[in-house]
Amino acid sequence: MRAYAIRRMIFFIPVLLAASIVTFLALRLVPGDPALTFLGQTATPAAIKQWHQAHHIDEPLVQQYLQWLGGMLHGDPGQAMAGGRSIGTEIKARFPVTLAILVCSFTFTMLIGVAFGVLAAVYQDGWPDYVLRITSVFGLSIPNFYALTLLLLLPAIWWRYAPPFGYIPFWDDPWRAARQIIPPTFVLAIGGASTLIRLTRASLLDVLRAEYVRTAQAKGLQARVVLMRHALRNALIPVLTVAGGLLAGLLGGSVILENITALPGLGQYIFNGVINRDYNVVMAMTMYSAVVVVVTNLVIDLLYATLDPRIRYR
Repeated sequence: MRAYAIRRMIFFIPVLLAASIVTFLALRLVPGDPALTFLGQTATPAAIKQWHQAHHIDEPLVQQYLQWLGGMLHGDPGQAMAGGRSIGTEIKARFPVTLAILVCSFTFTMLIGVAFGVLAAVYQDGWPDYVLRITSVFGLSIPNFYALTLLLLLPAIWWRYAPPFGYIPFWDDPWRAARQIIPPTFVLAIGGASTLIRLTRASLLDVLRAEYVRTAQAKGLQARVVLMRHALRNALIPVLTVAGGLLAGLLGGSVILENITALPGLGQYIFNGVINRDYNVVMAMTMYSAVVVVVTNLVIDLLYATLDPRIRYR
């Protein structure tokens, strides 16, 4: 397994290079001049030329890319075009916010999706199964931005309550941090959890019909033991595969959440970078997202062997 993990990590290099090249070219092909975004539409040609020179935009594309790549290889993603603040400093300051959002939302997604998926499978065609299936369809139908907006509006209208704005570290004020993070991350997890409920139910029902499960039941093992030790571990393999994609989707959901709830995380940072056409910020955040996705996929692949000892990596 160690050799397999090393080969996969080596394969990360061309994947990340390809992602950086595509993003770099896409940013340059977008019509318009980013200098006008920062200097205004009334900027003089001399001011625009000076801005281009200051940010090396007037240089050949290959040279621009190699300069950026050299900085990344040395751990320096550069400076933001807006304000000139170090991007690395911003990432360090904003990362704990986004990490808290991802950890909470992914935890809710897995707990709700797997637990209620198992419940729906155990009570197949019973009223809990019908209720959970209908609820999961409803959860899949609600866009994240709409649900998060309702989370802010409805309590304010009905109970005159508004959650605290601005990021508060958990260790400074646990109760306020919980009120700030838990409700929106729970709402953000609804769509992914709805997907996992249906997938866990279908996968578990398929495993429960397998011969080795019927053999375990014929031996007189308790239903709980058969379910948890023999059936659920194998049923979770396709669930983990989808969960990896859901985690990548939560990165996009964090952009919406942070902007609606005014949390100063990386999602808000990349959103402002795209709006301002800040090439350096968008490039750095694209690489951050790409690293998260490829590392998540590797971890999930390695977890397959943990859940199913028959899986071996060569």
